[in-house]
Amino acid sequence: SMDMKGLLKGSNSVAPTMMATGFMPHMLPTEMTMDMHMFGTMYAISDKWTLMGMLHYLDNEMSMPMGKMDSKGIGDSKIAGLYELAQGDSRRRMHLKLGLNLPSGSIDEKYDGQILGYGMQLGSGTYDFEPAITYLAQTENYSYGAQLGGILRIGENDQDYTLGNKFEATLWGARKITEPLSASAKFDYSSQSEVDGKDTRMNEAMSPALDPKSQGRDITTFGLGLNYYFQNGGLSGHRLAAEWETPIDQKVNGVQLELDSVWTLGWQYAW
Repeated sequence: SMDMKGLLKGSNSVAPTMMATGFMPHMLPTEMTMDMHMFGTMYAISDKWTLMGMLHYLDNEMSMPMGKMDSKGIGDSKIAGLYELAQGDSRRRMHLKLGLNLPSGSIDEKYDGQILGYGMQLGSGTYDFEPAITYLAQTENYSYGAQLGGILRIGENDQDYTLGNKFEATLWGARKITEPLSASAKFDYSSQSEVDGKDTRMNEAMSPALDPKSQGRDITTFGLGLNYYFQNGGLSGHRLAAEWETPIDQKVNGVQLELDSVWTLGWQYAW
């Protein structure tokens, strides 16, 4: 669940006026929430290869002075292969992810007959290559790791635009509190460029939500999490996790809403 509130121009807060932003005041977003539901499965076909698939369901809501608008439905789907590159011992390893985003999410979402902005659409409309490389190490009471990855868009969608490419980097660590309970902390950095091309159904002069140059940002976040792993009984093999993230630095392209916080709740079962 992601919450955004207040306007940024670059890295500075701006007043919601036409003079400050260059857009119509009644079309300036004031806040947005996005609830993303992710359903995934992984299967190891060998000691080296693991296959992964994921489906998304999105529920977006954006508020402007002129009113609220929303979009909801199936988002893009993902398939990926994970390959173990190296294993120093049973507690240190490195793997490569080769992923592909499938454009199952709509890019034709409307509200009251008007096309919604880029951030309110449910998908990218393109096939996207998603590589990543991950290092993970574990000791008796600690684990830590790092990941570098990104999203590389392939071609244009059927509305003649392409969402910006994205680079992502993560550092994390966790400590065991009790045998089943651990706490974690992480730093995330991501950089996404603006939209290439534009959706001609949108009037970019009206609102930053419709402006291809007001998409994408550089952002660094800090997160804290708790993980509980059931080791005995009927729930053995189940894991529950909760994580909170907040930005420590962000710079947007053009004019955009400021990210406030992200909450992630998860349930996993391994067998």
